[in-house]
Amino acid sequence: MLEMLSRHISREIKKSDPESTVSLEVLEYAIGIRLNFIATLILTAILGVLTGHFHETILALAAFVAVRKFSGGYHLKSLTLCAIISSLLFAWIPLIRIQEEHTVFLTLLSCIIFILFSPNIMEDLNPSKWDPYMKLISTTIVSSNLLINSPILGLAFFAQALLIIPWKGGEPT
Repeated sequence: MLEMLSRHISREIKKSDPESTVSLEVLEYAIGIRLNFIATLILTAILGVLTGHFHETILALAAFVAVRKFSGGYHLKSLTLCAIISSLLFAWIPLIRIQEEHTVFLTLLSCIIFILFSPNIMEDLNPSKWDPYMKLISTTIVSSNLLINSPILGLAFFAQALLIIPWKGGEPT
């Protein structure tokens, strides 16, 4: 669904500006990424309201997105499926009750995974000045939860940690 909408919008933009040097595929990709984020944000917010954990659900999304920016990870092939599964994950995280020592354990385990595998970016589409520091930044973000000790952050970071492990198959970013 998001792919079709992205394709439609990019074709309409290209139709209105046929002289543009941006290819249809690049335009479609960029629009798709933005639509995916908007859909995930809206679905997450709705699910947060429905579960009565709006702030915690948004916190899970923000933590996940913040560390993912610097760590990469696997993507689903469908933007629509990604938005749905991600939103369900972010809404589910606040419903999981874990004890303080489990939060510390999950955070330490996540730190180890980030040290070993971050960043898991196979295609360097947009190299930046941050590239040499991505492992340090992502690990620092995760390790900050050793001070905060938030179960929501611990679970969000652990979910992202699982996505940077180079499992057989899958599609890294």
